[in-house]
Formats: sequence, C-alpha cells, structure tokens
Amino acid sequence: MSELIRIKSLSKAFPVRGDWFKPWRSKKQQLKQGVHALNGIDISLKKGETLCIVGETGCGKSTLARVLVGLEKPDMGEVWYGGEEISRLNDRQRMKFRKRMQMVFQNPYASLNPRMTVYQILQEAVALHHPELNREGQDQHIRQQLESVGLDQSAEDRFPHEFSGGQRQRISLARALSVGPELIIADEPLAALDVSVQAQVLNLMMDKQAEHNLTYLFITHDLSVVEHFASRVAVMYLGRICEIADRATLFSAPKHPYTQALLASMPRLDNLDEAPIPLQGEVPTVYEDIEGCSFCRRCPHATQRCFEQIPVALNLEDGSQVACHAIEEGRIWK
Repeated sequence: MSELIRIKSLSKAFPVRGDWFKPWRSKKQQLKQGVHALNGIDISLKKGETLCIVGETGCGKSTLARVLVGLEKPDMGEVWYGGEEISRLNDRQRMKFRKRMQMVFQNPYASLNPRMTVYQILQEAVALHHPELNREGQDQHIRQQLESVGLDQSAEDRFPHEFSGGQRQRISLARALSVGPELIIADEPLAALDVSVQAQVLNLMMDKQAEHNLTYLFITHDLSVVEHFASRVAVMYLGRICEIADRATLFSAPKHPYTQALLASMPRLDNLDEAPIPLQGEVPTVYEDIEGCSFCRRCPHATQRCFEQIPVALNLEDGSQVACHAIEEGRIWK
C-alpha cells in the first residue's frame, strides 16, 4: 500500500491563560510555556488501512486529529498528504484537501447543528464541495447518502434531537461520506453510544471502507474495538508514540512496558489467568517538563538514562517500532 500521510516531528503546545494555580507550582513548572499536547510525533498512514490510536485520556490523541484536519496549527513539524506539505497552508489553500479528508467527532449530540434539519446539514457540505451539482442533483445525492447509512428519506426534514445517538452518528458519517473523501478521521465515534449500537456503527464503517476504499485514522479507548477493527495500532503516552505495530503483533507480543500494562488491563474471557500489571507512581502533570522518557516515572525497568534521554523509535524485525531504552539495551526484549 502506498503512503497517504506522513507526519514528521509534530509538536503542539497550548498557552496557559488565567493560571490560578501558579502560586502552588514550582519555579520549574512556572518556566514551562504552555501545555505540550504533542511532543515530536512521527507516524505514517497508508492508503486503505485502519490505523488506531490508543492511550490514556489527555495523551494527545484528539489534538493529533485536529492538527491533521487543520483545526489546529502545529508549532513544529510537518504533515505531508499525498506528497504535499499541508501543515502551513491557510484555509483557502487547504480547501482542496478538506474534500479528501473528513472528520467524525466523538459527541453526535454536539457535532450536529440543532437548528438545522438533516437535509440542511448534508446540503451545506454537498453544496460547498460539489458545486457542479444543481438542486435536483444535490437532493438525489443526499438521499443516496442517507440510504447508504441505513436511514430513509423521511429523515431529511427532521432535526438532530429527534434521533437516537446511533442515528446521529450515522448522520455524521453520511455528512463525511457525502463529499467523497479518501481519509476519515474518527475521534472516538463510539464513546457516546450503547454497546449494541456501537457494533452497528462499527460494522457500518467497515462496510463503507470496503465499498469506497477508505482510509481510517481511528481514535478510541476500547481495546476490543481495536482488536476487531485495526490494521495497525499506535500507542500514545503523554504526547509521544510508544509503540507502533500491526494488530496481530501488538496483541500477541506487546513490547513497550506501557503497552504491556495497557493490554493486561483489558478484560478477557479466553485467558483468565493473566493478571493486570500494576504501575507504580503518579502520571506526570501536563505542566511538568519531562526531559527523558515520558513513561520513566511509572516504568519498572527505568534506569538513569530513561530520566535523561528521550528514546528514539527502533525498527524491530517483526515490523514494529518501539521507543524504549530498555529494549534498545536488550534488558526486557531480545
């Protein structure tokens, strides 16, 4: 598969405003400028694959998605799409790429305009990205998109509050598909849904991927969804990538200590003997300036080098990439 997106050394920080907690912070914390959500992300995405991003809340997954679609500007680094660098483009220059990449947000109760009907929501996107269609062509296109996600024509004249959470997420997916994208970035699209509805929406997304040869960047906390849906998996911790591997390799042989602890916390019925891996220490706050590995304070294999140097991603024989000094030195994986 050819490469669709290449992210190089991507960093993003947010300024701190109205810092009420400044008197209680150390001088070192006060010197740090802003909250660093992304710290040197290097990752690629291939055409037709599903890359799942997993990690704890606050590790930078949603910020990465927003930077890719242009809702946030990166402070450093580059984003290449189809061989073109897009991270520094203005809104007008980025317009041709907005049709090729779309986003499905986490909360369908907030991502749909409550004052617009379903027809108006979809027609707004279709009119902008398909100006060659007349009104009749737009109507036909909108009906086709609604039918493709399991909604009938009667949904056109209804407002978002008249639908269930699963139906709203289907509308969000129809809106994304209506412009004919190559890439869909889904930021936890199943989080606000019941388990039974999650399966329906996930199967719908898989069907659309097979039908349109879509590429997915899928952000989720649910590791069972990752095991069922992903082609490759990237594990994030405090704004950095710990490990990248294909689905089978990651779940059968996790290498990074954080990945091992993350997968051990996943409840399974096929292996009741596997116990969770307890992690000692506290998660660093976003105001702390971590000089070495972001996981060093909780890692049972950490040495002095882990506190002083940021690990570089290693390419291993099984195709996975791991950023860990202990693995590089052969202390925990050979």
